[in-house]
Amino acid sequence: MTLSHDEQEKALNTWFTPSQPAKKNYVGRGHLDKVIERAFSRKGNQVLIYGKTGAGKTSLVFDNLSTLNRLYGTQYIRIQVSELMTIESFVADVAQALNLVREVNHTVSDSKNNKGGGKLSFKWLSVQGETSVTNNNSKVVEEYTGNDDFNIIKKVLLKRNTILFIDDMERMQDKTLRTRLAEIAKNMSDESADYYDSYAKIIFVGIASTADELMKADISLTSRLSTIEVPYLEQSESIQILKQGWNRAELISNDEQMVQVAHTASGIGHIVHELGQNIGYSTLDDGSNEIKDEYIDNSIKDVFTSNSLKYRKTLDLAKNKIGTKINMRNTVLYVMAESDAQSLPLQDILTAVNKVYAPKVKQTNSISPILSQLKDSTFNNILSSDNRNSWAFSDPMFKAYVRAHIHELEHK
Repeated sequence: MTLSHDEQEKALNTWFTPSQPAKKNYVGRGHLDKVIERAFSRKGNQVLIYGKTGAGKTSLVFDNLSTLNRLYGTQYIRIQVSELMTIESFVADVAQALNLVREVNHTVSDSKNNKGGGKLSFKWLSVQGETSVTNNNSKVVEEYTGNDDFNIIKKVLLKRNTILFIDDMERMQDKTLRTRLAEIAKNMSDESADYYDSYAKIIFVGIASTADELMKADISLTSRLSTIEVPYLEQSESIQILKQGWNRAELISNDEQMVQVAHTASGIGHIVHELGQNIGYSTLDDGSNEIKDEYIDNSIKDVFTSNSLKYRKTLDLAKNKIGTKINMRNTVLYVMAESDAQSLPLQDILTAVNKVYAPKVKQTNSISPILSQLKDSTFNNILSSDNRNSWAFSDPMFKAYVRAHIHELEHK
C-alpha cells in the first residue's frame, strides 16, 4: 500500500460522490452514451433526457457535454430548477451564469402616442474588469439589446456556441416559464442555420412527464426535440463504480462483495456511491485495507436509516405471517425485487413466481389480483403499471430496501 490513511479517505471522497453528479467516477453507459452524443452533436436539435430519480441523468449529461466540448468547442451553463423559480429569477440566473450584466430601461412614449404606458427594453452587457458597468475601468466587450430577455438569451447562446442545460425540469411550477422555454428551444432550432459553427441548444433534464409538458407548451417543438430515456445502472456498471473507487483508495474486495453491494443498490447511482463510500470509511476506521462482509451489512443498514420507518411500515403491510395469499404476495414482491429489470411483463412475473413458489402457479389470474393489491393505496402504492401487462416498483428506493431485507420474503 502506498497511500496514507488520510490519502485513502481523500480518495473515497473524490471517487464516491453520493450528493453530487458523478464526474470523476463516471462509468460509460455503452450504446446509450453513443445515442446521446449524437443527439448532442446534431446542430439545431434540442434534447430532453428523462428518467426516474437516481438513474444518473445529470452525470450522464455532464460526461457527454465534455465530449461535445472536445469535438466542437462548446461551453455550457447549468440552471437548476426550483419550485419557486419564476421568469425573472430564471433570467437572472442565466445572466449570472453567462457573466452578463443586465440593465432594464423604461422608455416613455411620446405625447402623441402615450397612453400612460411605455416600453421596457433590456441591455445585456459583458464587461472586462470590474463587474459594474458604471465603473470607468470597465470595458464593454459584448452588448445585446432588445425588448425580450428570451430573444437575447437565444442570441447569446448561439453566438457563444453555448449549451443551456436545464436540470430538474419536473420541479418547474411556472407554466408561463415552461412555455417560454419551449418557444426559445424551437426558435434556436430554426435559427441555428445562421450560426455555422454553433452547436448551441437547450438540454432539458426531467422525468417522463416533462416531455408531455413541453409538448403542450409548444406543439411545434415536437419535430425539433430528441427525447431519450435513461434507465437505472446495469449491475456491471455499478460494480465498475465500486471497483474504481475502492481501487483508488487501495482497498481490497472480492467479486462476491461487489455483486452484493451492486445488487442491493438496485441501479440507483447515488446509493452505489453512498454504499461504496461508507463501506470504505468502515474499513479505514477499523485500521484495515480489506473490506469485510460486516462492513457491507452495517453500511446497507445505515443507508436506509433515514427512511426506515416509512419503508419498514410498508414492507410489514405488504407481507404477513400466515395464509396462502400472503405467501403469494411475498413471492411476487420477492421476484420483482430480485429482478434487475426496471419493469416486468405479467408473463415474466408468473414465470419467476413459478420457479420459487410451491405449488406451481399456472395461470396469470392467480397473480393479477396480487399485483392489483400492491398497486392500491391500501398498500402504499408499492407497484405501478403503465398498463396491466407491465409492472414496476413505484419507488426505486423501496425496491433497494426490499433487497436489503429479502430474507423476510423467502417462500418456505
